[in-house]
Amino acid sequence: MPATPPPTLPPAGARPLPCTRRLRRQARNALGLLAAAALAACGGGGDAGTPATPPAQPLACLNLPAITWHASAMAAADWNDVLVDRRHRIWLAGWAEGEVGQANIDPSGNSRAVVRVLDTDGSVVWDSRASFDTPGTDVAEALALGADGRVFVAGRSTGSMDGRANAGQFDAFIAWADALTVQKEPSTPWARLQTGTERPEHPRRLQVADNGDLHLAGWDDEYVPSNFVAAWQDPIALQFRRQGNGYAQAWRHQGGSEVPDIADGLAVDAAGNSYLGGSTQSGAQRGMFLRKLDANGRPLWTARYTSVAVDHIAAVRLLGDGTLLVAGSVFGSFRGNASAGEQDVFVARVAADDGRVLASWQYGSAGGEWLTDMTVDAQGRVLLLGETDGSLVPGQANAGAADLFMLQLDSEGRVLARTQWGTPADDLARRLATDSCGRVVATGASLREGAAGAKRAGLLWFWRP
Repeated sequence: MPATPPPTLPPAGARPLPCTRRLRRQARNALGLLAAAALAACGGGGDAGTPATPPAQPLACLNLPAITWHASAMAAADWNDVLVDRRHRIWLAGWAEGEVGQANIDPSGNSRAVVRVLDTDGSVVWDSRASFDTPGTDVAEALALGADGRVFVAGRSTGSMDGRANAGQFDAFIAWADALTVQKEPSTPWARLQTGTERPEHPRRLQVADNGDLHLAGWDDEYVPSNFVAAWQDPIALQFRRQGNGYAQAWRHQGGSEVPDIADGLAVDAAGNSYLGGSTQSGAQRGMFLRKLDANGRPLWTARYTSVAVDHIAAVRLLGDGTLLVAGSVFGSFRGNASAGEQDVFVARVAADDGRVLASWQYGSAGGEWLTDMTVDAQGRVLLLGETDGSLVPGQANAGAADLFMLQLDSEGRVLARTQWGTPADDLARRLATDSCGRVVATGASLREGAAGAKRAGLLWFWRP
């Protein structure tokens, strides 16, 4: 085992980082109107691509049940990502028929990667069924939509998605197909590309660049080849260059140090530069970071904002004026903002040339909050999704160990609306997306009783602010 220190223990009251489930998960400048020009009219956790010409008939706004469950009959299931396409159909990515808590990396067992499309009322339009199922463990992690109408899925597998041998424990894969054709002809084959090393890969974000190239970000999970930890988590970023109708891997950035580091946020500008947001969880450089890579994957700079191991940047968005919007979690005060209690969530606008903070806002309760995603809707309002063990809605008590919350902010960082939902269990937040009407869907997970007892189940949470 290498002589590397374990992760730094978090301060009392902090929610640990989501490097593995063994550790648990751990405003006066304008934010919004300039952001609307940079983001698709609908989208969110998944990259929704460039807006298409509006249809002749008005689109129906999303109108779903408050909670829609995604469960397996005898095992666990989860949703990881969500996007809303130009027709207001909801795309979901996750897995089913797996197990959690039985290995150092979840899920385990013969889980099946799942991609599903829902109509505006929540009815199922299309499901991938066995399209992304190998004899190994398969997970769909992230979604993106291209300007040409193709939909992209990123995930990980211990098997083989494209016929080549798996390189290690979990390989990353991307798959793509025409979004409309897939829904009309369910048997349409998906093109696929698998890549990996001996280390288990964990893709978390996928984005289509303006030129059609694909960018993927996440981390290598801790590497346990037998009965010891050979390497801790390291952030990764990959670019896949478009070649005709296909893709080829152009470069791979492997960051990291002798301590755990992860990347959870991704943005790509028109020049092909990538911006990775994440955290270093131990050592002298612990705390949240933002890193810029050039179009060839070379690091240009890394900005570090705090020195607390559980502070984390979860989401990065490119704004219309060329600046960046980042959001995450912070223990204590971020850049002079008032701390509400234990761990809070924050939003900051930063310069793309060096990462300096231009403006920031902070939100929280007397308990602890953990941010998992951020998006900007068609009206320029900022939406935040996360978990709280307190109460962010006045007069509403927390339902259990951790509830889900969403905040809607105006262009000055003021809270316009807020909502909270939970069960007596420890609920998990994932990603969120909006339609052009400003209605919101978010993915998460919780425990749900079934034939095999209480198992993890994915959920889709609908909010009409």
